[in-house]
Amino acid sequence: MEQRAYTVSEVTSLVRDAVSARPELEDLLVEGEVSNITVSTAGHIYFTLKDSASSLGCVVWRTNAQRIPFRPENGMTLVAHGAVQVYAQGGRYQLYVDRLEPSGFGALALAVEQLKKRLAAEGLFDERAKRALPVLPRRVVAVTSRTGAALRDVHTVMTRRAPGIDLVLSPATVQGESAAETIARALQRASTVRGADVVLLVRGGGSFEDLMPFNAEVVARAIRASPLPVVTGIGHETDTTVADLAADRRAATPSAAAEVVVPSVLALRGDVARRSLRLGERIRDAIQRRRSLLQAVDARLRSRSPGLIVAGLRQDLDRRTALLRHSLLTEVAAKRRALDVANGGLRESMPRHRVATERTRLESTTRRLQAAGRRLVETRQPALEGRRARLEALSPRRTLERGYSVTLDATGRALTDAADVQPGARVRTLLHRGGLESDVAEVAPAP
Repeated sequence: MEQRAYTVSEVTSLVRDAVSARPELEDLLVEGEVSNITVSTAGHIYFTLKDSASSLGCVVWRTNAQRIPFRPENGMTLVAHGAVQVYAQGGRYQLYVDRLEPSGFGALALAVEQLKKRLAAEGLFDERAKRALPVLPRRVVAVTSRTGAALRDVHTVMTRRAPGIDLVLSPATVQGESAAETIARALQRASTVRGADVVLLVRGGGSFEDLMPFNAEVVARAIRASPLPVVTGIGHETDTTVADLAADRRAATPSAAAEVVVPSVLALRGDVARRSLRLGERIRDAIQRRRSLLQAVDARLRSRSPGLIVAGLRQDLDRRTALLRHSLLTEVAAKRRALDVANGGLRESMPRHRVATERTRLESTTRRLQAAGRRLVETRQPALEGRRARLEALSPRRTLERGYSVTLDATGRALTDAADVQPGARVRTLLHRGGLESDVAEVAPAP
């Protein structure tokens, strides 16, 4: 019998029918590592599950993908539920997934962790963006369930600690599928309450699934968009939601959140008393410092005031005057002593004293000179007489007495040569008795 050749489509149909005949392939759980994940524009998710030996193509249609609370990523180990079917156009079999769960980790918990990372990367949890809480709010808005125990706990704490502060409720559903949207709207309404200073977002304890509305992105963004600071008190002390991370302050429980927002009046009074005491002490210290500073400045100003300067200058002038007077008196005394010494010497050197002394000495000297002169004359008299006799013998006057004369020119020089006189010159002739003045009429030179 001749074997028939099948078409590709027929072979694919045979394989599909064989797969469909296996009921275990219609309700299948497959665990593996995600790779090659892509998301189409229509919202369908395509990826591959693989282990160390094989790989399996997977498809999640959009309707099923919308029910997955987290976003699958490459490298995750997931457990996929679905049915194995043959993809005729590609000639391969695929797992058509209707549910995905993280291996060893809850889907909701994974979704929350992914959201925390994404919002933290945006800076939504940045501590620098946190707003300060009012010290003593006038009005507090509580965002919570109208019938929940959290509202009663907040009211009890506020009444005990500060009964004068108003509490306003902005009701919200705090559990269920639509709770996140109602919480976000309640936060928006809270910011419009007149006179409100702070918002309390509170809820009592519950399971992880019960607290999921507070892990919603819309709630976190509504908290950061609120113009009022938001304090959360959600669940128990060990519960930390996305809303807690986005809030300006987190408290462990609703009661603790009320205590954070509303201070105790008694504690405030004690704090005010302590602050008043410290303020009084600081004011006194400041006054004392300012007084000391003022006194120092006053002392400096006084030391630099014109009156004190003039008084100091006057005192310095008196001191200098006294020193000058003392110096002058000392110098005058010294000069007087020097003058007395000089007067003593002067008296001894006065002219009348010296004249008398010199007169006496002169008279004595005169007498000695006269006596010496007489003795000298007496001694030299004979020689003098002899020399006088010789002089008289040689004297021109003797010649003149014998009739001779001497002729002098105008200068008084004795003429000995007629050539020394010119005609018209005046000459004088000395005789023994008297003389003659004459003009030279003619000069007779010597032969």
